[in-house]
Parts: sequence; structure tokens; C-alpha cells
Amino acid sequence: MQYLFKRLLFLFVLCLLVTGCTQGPTDTPPLARVNGKVMLDGKPLPSGSVQFTPDKNRGTTGRMALGNINEDGTFELMTIRSGDGAQVGYHLVAIESYASAAFDPNQPVNQAPKSLIPKHYTDPETSELTAEVKSGEENFLLFDLKSKP
Repeated sequence: MQYLFKRLLFLFVLCLLVTGCTQGPTDTPPLARVNGKVMLDGKPLPSGSVQFTPDKNRGTTGRMALGNINEDGTFELMTIRSGDGAQVGYHLVAIESYASAAFDPNQPVNQAPKSLIPKHYTDPETSELTAEVKSGEENFLLFDLKSKP
């Protein structure tokens, strides 16, 4: 009987340890899945990244979320793990996309890559792009960028 009790106690403690370690940080605010599409002048932006920064001025604080832009312009955000989304609340949005040039031995190595979009979109403070992430809803966002103002 004592052997059975010790074994059950061991399994109980093991379960607590396993579930406690897999839940992730407990200080993470609620997250919601976020995906969307980035367009440039009506066409899908074929590469780049999307960054959501919590908008402190609107009461959202915490971690930023990031997502890579696919060839068809779609993206999915992550905060901690792939596909987990972004914090519920208001965000400032920045988007980056750079041309990938083939290696040219005649060009300087330290030359910055050419941006495919206007520079103001790359900074969450100047992009004028915002988003609200809502709990329990499909958060599909469309960002339609313009190459000329």
C-alpha cells in the first residue's frame, strides 16, 4: 500500500512539473491569433515582416509581436510561439520589406539593401498604421500601403 501511495505521489508531482513547465510565462497578457495581408499599390507585398508594438498611449503594454510576410502578402503574428498571435489591445504597426539583390563583387559589401516600401512604414511611430487585437474574434487585418503619398 505504501509503495502504491509513493508511486501515485511521484506521478502527481511529475504531472505538476510537466504542466507547469509547458504553460510558458505566467506574466504574459492574453493573446489572440492575428493574421492578415499586406498590399502595396493594390498588389501583394511579396516579402518582409510585420511588427505590432503595444500602444502605451491607449493602455496596452507588454511584448511586441512579429510575423513574416509570405509571397502572397499574407502574414501570421507570433509573440512567444509560432502562431500564438499578439496581445489583446491596441498596437502601433511597422512593416519592412527589402529587395534581395544577387551578390555583385563590384558593389560595396556594406551597402544597405533597398527598401521596397516608403521608409515611414518601417517605424511604428511614423507609419500611421494601427491595429486593435480583439479576444475571441478572427483578427484578420489588411494593410494597403501606397508607394506615393
